[in-house]
Amino acid sequence: MKRRHDRLVALLLLGVLALNDPILSLFDRDAVVAGIPLLYFYLFGFWFFFVVLIGLAVTGKSLDQS
Repeated sequence: MKRRHDRLVALLLLGVLALNDPILSLFDRDAVVAGIPLLYFYLFGFWFFFVVLIGLAVTGKSLDQS
């Protein structure tokens, strides 16, 4: 249980860091990736990655399991 709590706290800190203004301003450019503005691509890509990591942390599965 403690390990799950530690993982969720680390994910919270990752989310706060990744969605903070200095990081978001790096992606606020006039670039386009696959027809999507770079900022939106980053936000939705990070959101997807973040949800997957939270799901893995809550279910107790690890990325390095075989």
